[in-house]
Amino acid sequence: MEAQLNIEVRSRILEYSLFIEGSINDLLLLNLGIYNEKEKTRLFSNKGKLTFQNKIDLLFDIEVLSKEENSEFELLMNIRNKFLHDLECNSFNILFNEKIKDNGLQNRFKKFLEEGQSISDEEACKKACYSLFQKNIDTIKKKNSENIKSIENKNKLFQVQNEQIIYYIDFIQELLNKVSIATENAELENPKVAILGEYILKILEESVQKLNSESRTNIYEEFFNSNENIKAAFGIKGELKELPKWDDFNLKNNHKSSN
Repeated sequence: MEAQLNIEVRSRILEYSLFIEGSINDLLLLNLGIYNEKEKTRLFSNKGKLTFQNKIDLLFDIEVLSKEENSEFELLMNIRNKFLHDLECNSFNILFNEKIKDNGLQNRFKKFLEEGQSISDEEACKKACYSLFQKNIDTIKKKNSENIKSIENKNKLFQVQNEQIIYYIDFIQELLNKVSIATENAELENPKVAILGEYILKILEESVQKLNSESRTNIYEEFFNSNENIKAAFGIKGELKELPKWDDFNLKNNHKSSN
């Protein structure tokens, strides 16, 4: 009975699919700015109503996945659905000869066959399915890296803006100090000019005091000390936590050649 069901192939495809589905879920959460526990969301928890197809289509709609990348995830899920939900589908031979006769799907799968191999070769199809899985994994890793890079660039932008503002404040303060010193040291014999000099000196002293005041409002410090402001700037929903980190996931490939 086990041989008839081909548990080994079905289990391997289920293993591929479970990991891809979980990773796609995390990728979508990341691009939607949801970093809190996914169990707390209505659509992305284990009881969520979004299908895998819904998720990859949404990633396509928000321009995270290209059309080709979307179709590659879709291809693996089509294979998964046939092997896991159709009792008669217990081999790639039956899959492509009886269950999936769509030339478009078959041609997409053939791209993952090694050169010179045929879609009628069962072992070649097992290797191709693993290659498809690895391609999906590489796509997710790439998209995660691009998203994190984008957030890092935003952070750099804020840093540059802050440094520029500090530079201008220092420049103005230095200018005021120089003018103040020059005014104090000037010999103003004309009474009217002297009065003007004293008036200018008073303005400069008030300006310097204002710049140096510890009680003055620092809008940038206030902005970056607020989690809500940070979340709004970076499009983060939920709790403010560290970005998800990608841990390489390697499934043992029993279909790789020993060469």
